[in-house]
Amino acid sequence: MIFHFTIFFWTIIFSLGLEFIALHPFFPTWSWYIFSIAPLLIISFIACRRVTKRFTDVFLPGMLSLAAPTLLSLIDSSSQRQTFVFLSALMYYFALLGLYRLGHAPKDKTAQVFLNTASVAALFFYYTGIFGFYLNFSFPLWGLMILYFLGTALTSYKTFVSVGRESMEKRRLILYSTLLGLFMGEMAWVMSFWPFGYLTAGVLGLVFFFLLWDISFDAFHQVLSLRKAVLRILFFFVLIGILLYSTPWHILV
Repeated sequence: MIFHFTIFFWTIIFSLGLEFIALHPFFPTWSWYIFSIAPLLIISFIACRRVTKRFTDVFLPGMLSLAAPTLLSLIDSSSQRQTFVFLSALMYYFALLGLYRLGHAPKDKTAQVFLNTASVAALFFYYTGIFGFYLNFSFPLWGLMILYFLGTALTSYKTFVSVGRESMEKRRLILYSTLLGLFMGEMAWVMSFWPFGYLTAGVLGLVFFFLLWDISFDAFHQVLSLRKAVLRILFFFVLIGILLYSTPWHILV
């Protein structure tokens, strides 16, 4: 089942909230976050309660509620804002649908695809939006590192659980998620010295995250080999090289 009316209804409510922000852009301040993000978070809490019957499932929809308005505030073109609202709503629908289907069938592969797709999008919005906020406003570097750590650790935990299901040991799972969060916190510090915009930083963060996540997942299940790790690292570094070659460099002299 792809269409679910209740999920569709709450997705429309979420998209209307984003649409209001897109049509009434204003300077990001703490009051802006209270009046734009807080309603979306409340919508996500209610939606998860109605759809999955569990408040614990709110993390991914909540992350979209936090990240999407932040990134939306950095987009100038009205047509691009509308496109972003549509993509965010689609990922929100995927997140709720994946959570709903996994709640009824934990081994549902299609639901895992929906959930992982939404997780990738949410993490990209999160990395990009927070880094853009850091570049454009007086936001401390330590705050950027903490937010990267928290977002990465929690996302790692949720995606490990959705893929590994009953085979995952909780204590090791928390350890691996924390290590990934610490690494990405350090990556935020490294990227703060690089002469790139927030979109490039978001893509780089996502590439590094999935390199580490993939290796960690295999190590967790004791199927990781040196050859597989080296091949994956080389592949991801080729991707990073292509990205760095094709992106504009903004060097401050």
